[in-house]
Amino acid sequence: MSESKKTRVLFIKHLNSSFIRRDEMLLSEKFTIDTYLLRTIKGLGVIRELIKLLLFLLRNISKHDVIYIWFADFHAVIPVILGRLFHKKSIIVIGGVDAAYVPKYKYGTKTKLFGRLSVWLTTKYANLLLPVSQFTAEALFKNVSTHLGSKSQIIYNCFEPDSLIAKTSPRAIDVITVCLASREKTLYIKGVDFFIEVARAIPQLNFTIVGLSGEAYEFCAKKAPSNLKIIGPVAHSKLQNMLQNSSLICQFSRHEAFGLALLEGIAAGCFPIGYNFGGTKELLYESEALTIDTLSVTEAKIQIVQAMNVETSKITRIQQQILPRFTCKIRQKGLEKAVESQYLNLNKKS
Repeated sequence: MSESKKTRVLFIKHLNSSFIRRDEMLLSEKFTIDTYLLRTIKGLGVIRELIKLLLFLLRNISKHDVIYIWFADFHAVIPVILGRLFHKKSIIVIGGVDAAYVPKYKYGTKTKLFGRLSVWLTTKYANLLLPVSQFTAEALFKNVSTHLGSKSQIIYNCFEPDSLIAKTSPRAIDVITVCLASREKTLYIKGVDFFIEVARAIPQLNFTIVGLSGEAYEFCAKKAPSNLKIIGPVAHSKLQNMLQNSSLICQFSRHEAFGLALLEGIAAGCFPIGYNFGGTKELLYESEALTIDTLSVTEAKIQIVQAMNVETSKITRIQQQILPRFTCKIRQKGLEKAVESQYLNLNKKS
């Protein structure tokens, strides 16, 4: 067994999202992974959970070589500081919200005082930062510190479709967007308010929003025109089925770190239209997908009407132009090199 296979990675997270679990799976193919999931509880209960994390780390940190954390937030402070004290290298994946600072919509970890302190401490004392896109890296340097560039490495998030679906005609849903949101402010960040206005401007087509709940659902239900259907969170298998029955997928986010839902739609044979900004711009770069340069209803209407008539061959080309750039094999190799580099640096100093 090679030395790298003996490397023990302590994987710390406060969310159990599918893209985070995917990193666990990718890293586990080469390293021994031990995972700690911090329960996120509102109020004073979080103090109890942080104490549990502290005790766990004091018992276990010496058994590991590298600490790997998703998001530079409150849950990363104790692991990063203890990593320094115990001479363990720490890696933080910068996922987007931790790099963002959009006070108008109260979006970004930095918009709260404790979050601001958490981002500053964790990015300062972590050994390596891994932004999931160029846009996220630039936001990190702008909103946190320009000095972080020297210890940052962009490794794109990844998507691995089960299969590629060519466009079939007709599809029941004309235009779809995916937004997992329960709070109204998230709707503005993800451009759902704009999507509603676009739907209103094209009454001859039907539109669908998937993933809303709580106040976000209620807000959209009040604003929605008759040709717009709002659906709550659904199982992933049902979402795939809906995408395979949609002609177009739109992503009009005002701030988007990456955009997995857009890639899922492309793999399902949806023609993509996006706001030419942030992570969306990076995904659609140098492809035959359509973009809008401003959040203009008129501009979006023109692109959507045009896209409804595209040939299947064009969607197939878009799949070939975009999806190979974000395979999980590419991310896996990048993450393995990142972990190995920190482990080797640790041994050199030992």
